[in-house]
Amino acid sequence: MTADDDIDLQKPRLLDFILKDQLDNAVDCGQVLGQLFMNIESPDRYIAEIKRLEEKGDRLTAEAYSAIELLAYSEIIHMNEQFVQRLDDIVDGINNTSRLIDICRPRKIEDSAHEILSILLSMIGRLRDEIVRYPVNDLASVKDCRESLKRNEEAVDLIYHNWRKKQYRILVLPLVDEANWTEILGVLEHTTDSAYHAAVLLDRQTRYHQRH
Repeated sequence: MTADDDIDLQKPRLLDFILKDQLDNAVDCGQVLGQLFMNIESPDRYIAEIKRLEEKGDRLTAEAYSAIELLAYSEIIHMNEQFVQRLDDIVDGINNTSRLIDICRPRKIEDSAHEILSILLSMIGRLRDEIVRYPVNDLASVKDCRESLKRNEEAVDLIYHNWRKKQYRILVLPLVDEANWTEILGVLEHTTDSAYHAAVLLDRQTRYHQRH
């Protein structure tokens, strides 16, 4: 039995430790997706590794919900649950991107996919930097994180929009490839939304902690 398999058999851990693990796992998952992009001609080992990390993420999510159940009831409980779900959504989005590549088997990776993944990884990294101080985060730092991730999310929206506009106006890809990449890039774009909304929730939690 591996350490990953033993997550749900450990003694109850504090939520902040579990959140750190969730974000570490999200970084690992995103980095493997980058390796998949760079090795698109032989993707199977990377697809399998991303699936393994997604399953690890599910176990961490379940552990986080269990930790929340042990907390004294307060207004922040619902924000905790939403935050945990957003972190899980990030890993799910990366796995869903990998699964679509497994289904569609593109011959090359679109430049826009590399751009969006690079931005997503920076967003996850910034969240991980902030969660190190959870739950006593500095409000100014968290606000800067939220605003930075909002700019990232808007940049990805523009990348996706311009890519689709180019396809409609110039017909760069065959129709089947265009449909496949519209779906793949759409999932990646939605995953950056999850990262941004995680930052919004972290901001709300930080404000709550400072008031109480």
